[in-house]
Amino acid sequence: MLNALRKSAGGIVAKIFIALLVLSFGIWGIADIFRGFRQDVLAKVGDAEVSTRAFQSAYQREVQNYSQRIGQPLSRQQAANIGLPGQVLGRLVAEAAFDHIAQSLKVGLSNEELVKQIHANPAFRGPDGRFDRNRLTQVLYANGLSEDAYIQQARKLAERRQVAEALTGGIQPPETLLEAAHRFRFEERTINYVTLTKDSLPPIAAPTSEQLEAFFKEHKADYRAPEYRKLEIITVQPSSIARPDEVSDEDAKAEYDANPNRFGTTERRHVLQLTYTDPERAKADEAKLKSGTSFEDIVKEHDLTMSDVDLGLMTKDKIIDPAVADAAFSLDANGVSDVIDGQFGPRIVKVTEIKPAANKPFDEVKDILKKEIATRRAENEVLSLHDEIEDARAGGATLAEIAQRFKLKLETIPAIARDGTDPKGEKVTLPDAPDLLGDAFASEPDDEAPPVPVGGRGYLWFDVADITPSRDRTLDEVREKVAADWKDAQIQHELAAKAEELADKLKQGADFSTLAAASELQLQTSQPFSRDRNDNVLSAQAVTEAFSGPKGTVATADGADGGRVVLQVASVTTPAFFAESDIMSKLDSELADMLQTSLISQFVTGVQDSIGVNINQAALSNAIGTSDE
Repeated sequence: MLNALRKSAGGIVAKIFIALLVLSFGIWGIADIFRGFRQDVLAKVGDAEVSTRAFQSAYQREVQNYSQRIGQPLSRQQAANIGLPGQVLGRLVAEAAFDHIAQSLKVGLSNEELVKQIHANPAFRGPDGRFDRNRLTQVLYANGLSEDAYIQQARKLAERRQVAEALTGGIQPPETLLEAAHRFRFEERTINYVTLTKDSLPPIAAPTSEQLEAFFKEHKADYRAPEYRKLEIITVQPSSIARPDEVSDEDAKAEYDANPNRFGTTERRHVLQLTYTDPERAKADEAKLKSGTSFEDIVKEHDLTMSDVDLGLMTKDKIIDPAVADAAFSLDANGVSDVIDGQFGPRIVKVTEIKPAANKPFDEVKDILKKEIATRRAENEVLSLHDEIEDARAGGATLAEIAQRFKLKLETIPAIARDGTDPKGEKVTLPDAPDLLGDAFASEPDDEAPPVPVGGRGYLWFDVADITPSRDRTLDEVREKVAADWKDAQIQHELAAKAEELADKLKQGADFSTLAAASELQLQTSQPFSRDRNDNVLSAQAVTEAFSGPKGTVATADGADGGRVVLQVASVTTPAFFAESDIMSKLDSELADMLQTSLISQFVTGVQDSIGVNINQAALSNAIGTSDE
């Protein structure tokens, strides 16, 4: 929801934040200066500061957002691998650079203007579309912000916007650039091409011992065995220590009675519906039905089939019109309604089948209920057991001794690599603890690693019981794989050589269809395609090569499904350029955004270079959980 707060700044601020992400990749090259830092300051940019708290808050939000996008929790190591710390710090440092410039230029705004901007924020509007004080309170509370803290942020954001607008306001791409971008984006080409696969080659003979040995030596690093670690693990979760057999039938029955619809099915009815635009005809059909005409005959009179009026087997809540729903669920089986004054016009419905609501008996579901009750009760036990296990660890007890004392399962993983595979290359099933592998490979056998959160409300303890160092494998250990890889390499070499041979003949003026026929290859002609649209028929490399020169250009590329492609550009077409068209207006806006973003990026980089940026690396390591302490 905090993203909604930022939207109030308008388009230019959004462009600023996009530009700031670009800057983040350069942050790590800045020298760290440790002297002069307060403990709560993570970075200094001229006269502006980035607080440790601000970084932690922004970083945590970014990790949570990324976790939601990928559908699973993101571990510290994974976040570091994709550069999240750098992106967040880069954005905050760039914001601080804007703050420094705003301070030096004495940029500001009145309290009245700030209130006006806050009131205009869509995130704070109520159902009537106007500013709602209660909505403001709810949004700030949901994001852990006080009103004073938000007002301070809103003021800084407004000041940054003034600097950015002064820098980039009014920038428009020249028509020459617009025309070049139009030609680049909308130009279409067709190609004639053949695809060479391993079936196009004569059989590849098995490698000799000398060939295999030479190939293995050349690629020895590819076959190196990784470091493996033996882990001993204890997991404590509510579900693992729950005791369903200790939950009485009475408690389970009380839970069953408290949620009577949970284990049941809602009543469903098979509904047919006639719709009308003429109320008089609806009344006439109602009279016919009451005089004995069947619903089915009325349907035929409307030149409809029964499937045309069949809504299917439905629950009441699935019928959009409440009046129709009430009428349909008040009829008996095979009953027909009077005319219903529905939301979308007159209706007549018939119910052909009724499937009544039904509940599973208690005896069928009591085991499920007992397990759920026991799991809830065990949540408090987890915290108590956590403290007892930590005390035992501090007293020198091994995980095996702890498992025996508290009647817990000790799980042993004989060997696991950093990528989560065993020596056979198969994925090892691990508890739901994203940080487990990273922490395990950051620990030594004598270390007492802290517990790792697992699942929703559990903890995991592990010991590194043994380490098998990384080593070079012998040829005999990987002979089959080396032989297969050698064969694949030979196939790719032969395909590339044959493709280049055909391409050279084409460049010398040979006829493509004659060459294809002589090589027993099928000559194909593509549909027109652009740089960013080829319907996945051609590989990205083939598309790039197709746009590398004028009509008649010959090239080779990887195929979309393997193999090699030999291609020749058959046609080049570009739609007419009309600067006033809607599509060019959109492209003009995109180019303006790009120019503004580029200018902002260069400006902030220049500011940082001139005023200096100092990073407290120790505070950063602590903030993202990578401290060696």
